[in-house]
Amino acid sequence: MIIDFHTHYYPAKVVGKALAAVEGRIGHYTDGSRAGLLASMREAKIDYSLALPIATRPANSRGINTWAAAERSENIGLTGSIHPGDPHLPDTLKYIAEQGLPGIKLHPEYQQFDFADERLYPVWERCVELDLFVITHAGCDVMFKPPWHSDPARLAAFHRRFPELKLILAHLGSMEMWDAVETELAGLPVYFDLALLTPDRLPPQRLLAIIRKHGAERILFGTDSPWSPQKAHVDYIRSLPLSEAERELIFHRNAAKLLHL
Repeated sequence: MIIDFHTHYYPAKVVGKALAAVEGRIGHYTDGSRAGLLASMREAKIDYSLALPIATRPANSRGINTWAAAERSENIGLTGSIHPGDPHLPDTLKYIAEQGLPGIKLHPEYQQFDFADERLYPVWERCVELDLFVITHAGCDVMFKPPWHSDPARLAAFHRRFPELKLILAHLGSMEMWDAVETELAGLPVYFDLALLTPDRLPPQRLLAIIRKHGAERILFGTDSPWSPQKAHVDYIRSLPLSEAERELIFHRNAAKLLHL
């Protein structure tokens, strides 16, 4: 079984805008639709994908979470999302939990916030109470200019402040900050996903070293589809000299536990 813990697709009314926003900076390997994701999953022999919507404005949190709850199916799950500027964050988190969504997706660059902001501390405490995991973009993002809001040192400090929070750091802890990932994050009880990681971004030897230092029991297979091809990611992980037990943890066991599948 293979679970892709990091994918995206968009409603028909906004998919064109979503693809146009990244034109010339990153490619796309599906048409950005739900049907496109399902076709990609069939090609890659992926059994289940988790889609990660993002609340880009405080006002659209409720609409996004309502859409996410309605879109779930046997082979596609979705998280909820919050916007740090939402004046009704406790109610939004309660609604996400009531809808049965397993966690929330955040992007500190798009949403312009810092995990060190003390005004958001009640949000993370409430996520622990509601058993909602937090999955966040981590590290560099080609759509934005540095300094980044999610470097390894900040994320490690955030974990230390909220050790009970189920924290998932996309892009192997912090995209393109591999030295700091190894020194600041690897080995901590947080999850890394593998979204966007291809041999040209991170050679197999370096990827394997970080996986081994962090522990396969804290690694989640992910692709970032449509921004990266699912099949190529499956092939890359299969090419690594992992044990069968490690491969099963990465491909599905860790994700199934978080998603209560």
